[in-house]
Amino acid sequence: MLIKKVVLISQQNNSLLVYLNDLKGGFLGPLKSFLLLILLICNFSYLSNAQEKIVGHGGPVKGLTVSNSGYLVSTSFDYSSIIWSINDMREVISLNDHLAAVNVAEFSPNEKKLVTAGDDTRVLVYDIQNPIKKSLPRELGKHLGKVSDIKFSPKGNLMATSGWGGTIIIWDMINEKKILSSNAGHKGPINSLQFSNDGKFLFSSGYDGTIRKFDIFKNTSKGIIVSHGWGINIFHIIEDKNSIIYGTTDGSINIHDFKANKNILKIGDERTPVLTMCVDINRSIIAFGNAKGRVIMISLDDFSLVRDFRAAHGPVWALAFNKESSMLFVGGLDDYINQWDLVTYPQPVIVPPGPARRFNPSQLLTNGQKQFARKCSVCHTLVPDGKRRAGPTLYKVFGREAGTLEGYKFSQALLDSKIIWDDKTIHQLFTEGPDVVLPGTKMPIQRMKSSKDRIDLIKFLKEATQ
Repeated sequence: MLIKKVVLISQQNNSLLVYLNDLKGGFLGPLKSFLLLILLICNFSYLSNAQEKIVGHGGPVKGLTVSNSGYLVSTSFDYSSIIWSINDMREVISLNDHLAAVNVAEFSPNEKKLVTAGDDTRVLVYDIQNPIKKSLPRELGKHLGKVSDIKFSPKGNLMATSGWGGTIIIWDMINEKKILSSNAGHKGPINSLQFSNDGKFLFSSGYDGTIRKFDIFKNTSKGIIVSHGWGINIFHIIEDKNSIIYGTTDGSINIHDFKANKNILKIGDERTPVLTMCVDINRSIIAFGNAKGRVIMISLDDFSLVRDFRAAHGPVWALAFNKESSMLFVGGLDDYINQWDLVTYPQPVIVPPGPARRFNPSQLLTNGQKQFARKCSVCHTLVPDGKRRAGPTLYKVFGREAGTLEGYKFSQALLDSKIIWDDKTIHQLFTEGPDVVLPGTKMPIQRMKSSKDRIDLIKFLKEATQ
C-alpha cells in the first residue's frame, strides 16, 4: 500500500499525523490529495477560530464572574479588576483599589453592587450604574488572611466571604456592616461558599476536606455534609436534586447524593488539583478547570462527558459561562482571558491553546531568562511599557533606590527601606527571601536555592533593563 504523508499535526506536540490514501489502500491522486489537504487546512483554521485571547491584564487571571446585564468582571494578580462588555469584549472600566492580587468578584442579585476581595485581606464594595461608571469603593472590613470567595444570599440582603485565615464573615449588605465571624466548624483555610435557596443556611468547603452546613441566624454548625479526606477547593449544591458537585486537591471530580449519602460519580486526573468550576443550572451543564489547563464539561442530566480539552497554559483558576452558555471564559496563569466558542467548537477534537503569553517552554532561553520567567515575569516587566503588573517595571532598576519609581504604590516597607538595588541587594533578596529582607513587603515570598540561578538572573537583568 502506497501512503503519502501530507501534513504533520499531533495532540501531544500540537500536531496530528495525517496520511492521504483511499479506501482501497491506493494512493490518492494529486487533485484529490490537494482538495483533501485544503479541507484539512480549512478545518484547522476553523478550529483556531473557536478560541479568542482577550488581553487586558498584566498578570494571571484569578477570578471571573458574569452579570445578567451582559458584563464580565475579571480579577487578576496585577491588583486590578476589569469590567468588560461581553458583546464585544470591550474594556469598560478598570478598578485599581486593592493592594495585592484580587482573587474574586461578585455582583449582588440586583446588580447594583460589585464586591471584590483578594490577598490584601480587604473586602471592597462598588456602586454599579448602568451604563457602568467608575465609583469609589467602600471598605467593608478585613479577613485574617487572603479572601477566597464571595457569595450573596438569594435576596441580596446578606453576603458571605471566606478566607485562608480560617473564618467566614457574614455581612448585612443593607447597612454594609459585619454581622458575625465564624470558622463554621472548619479547621484551616476555607475555600468556597454557597447560600441555601431560602437564605437561612450557608454551605462551605475547606482544606480540611469537608463541606459543612452552617445556620446563619443561630450561629451554629449543622455538621459535615461531605467528608472527602483531601482538601475541597470548589463545590456547588443543587438542593432540588439532593446533589453536591465538588472538586478536590487530589484531582477528583465528584457528584454526591447527600440525601442517600453516596457518590454518584467520581472521575480524576492523576492527582491534578481541580481549582474552579462554573454551573449553568438552566442548561444542566457544569465545567471544571484543573491545574494543568484542562477543562472538563459534564451534563447534569445524565452525567455524560460533554467536552474535555486543554483551555490554557498552566492552571485554570477561573471559569464563567456567558448568559446563553454559548461561550466559556477561562482565566489562568497566562494572563489572557481565553474565550471559547462552545457552539462551533467540535467535541471530539482537542485544540491546543496556543503559545503562552509570557513564557513558552519550547523557546531556547538562557538560564537567566528562565529564572526571570519563573520568578519575576508574573509581577514585573523589563521595559517602561505601562502594562498592568503587580510590581513596578524593572527598567533601569540597577542603582535605583527602592520605593522611588513614580506612578507605583509601594508598600511602606519599601518606602522606608533605603535599599539601593544592585548585585548585592538582589542576591540577598533571593537568598534570604523578601519576608526577611523587607518585612511587611507585598512581594511574594520566594527564594532561590541555587547560587548559579541567582547569578544568571542578575546577569540577565543587568543586560535586559538598561
